[in-house]
Amino acid sequence: MPVGPPRFTLLELAVAVEGMAMMRSWPASDDLVRARLDEARRLLARSDEPALASPVPVHVYDVAAGYERWAPVYDGPNPAIELEERVVHEILRRAPVGRALDAGCGTGRHAAFLADLGHTVVGLDATPAMLAVARSKVPTATFRLGTWDPVPEPAESFDLVVCSLALTHTAHLEPAVEEFARVLRPGGWLVISDIHPVAVDFGAGAVFPGEQGALSYVPNQRHPVSSYVTAARSAGLTVEECYEVPITEDELTMSPVFTLVPDAVREALLGLPFLLIWRFTRR
Repeated sequence: MPVGPPRFTLLELAVAVEGMAMMRSWPASDDLVRARLDEARRLLARSDEPALASPVPVHVYDVAAGYERWAPVYDGPNPAIELEERVVHEILRRAPVGRALDAGCGTGRHAAFLADLGHTVVGLDATPAMLAVARSKVPTATFRLGTWDPVPEPAESFDLVVCSLALTHTAHLEPAVEEFARVLRPGGWLVISDIHPVAVDFGAGAVFPGEQGALSYVPNQRHPVSSYVTAARSAGLTVEECYEVPITEDELTMSPVFTLVPDAVREALLGLPFLLIWRFTRR
């Protein structure tokens, strides 16, 4: 049977969120489960309302096309990026100043922060539109079009490598982590941030503004926490820090059904791990 283009309805998503909220509270909170069941019944009774039952088109992009479209507005406001920067910037403030690679640099938001800290910065990204924003933002940095397959730099040429919210789009961690380790000097730091696999399991994608009424996103790959450790150990890296950053109230508003069922969204998602952030050192 042929499969049509991706779509969803707000009713479907809202009922799914109600169920997730019930699963998170079961069996400890009977009152909460009943409240969610009651709300789900009320939603289903409204299944003829066009606002709830009309299909919302979904535009799925590959990394190149998606980020090319996203570049002009990537820096936000975006609660997910703001949450990530609070943790990553705290780590970067402690890094010894030297030569830094921002791999998958996007619009240069971390490159700008590193340059302000005194680092000599090289940014690497595969999307020309992202690099155009980065070059205008950080004129003192060197930006190159390319990927980490391989990193176009000699071995042991950086004191610090940062890769932010990018490995979540690659199928295999090991080749990228090996390249990051190769270009690090002994004792150098590797800082990686990514979407947590639990968040990916529950539909977290790289969502960006699209055509009116449509949802546009780049899919994320699911990498278990253990896969980062395995890749790092294989590349000669040592785990120094790991943060599993939870969803906060600010991120809840990104749900398309938050205004429709705010309590269910809160009970389903609040506190779940959203970001996975690492600091490694090269042995």
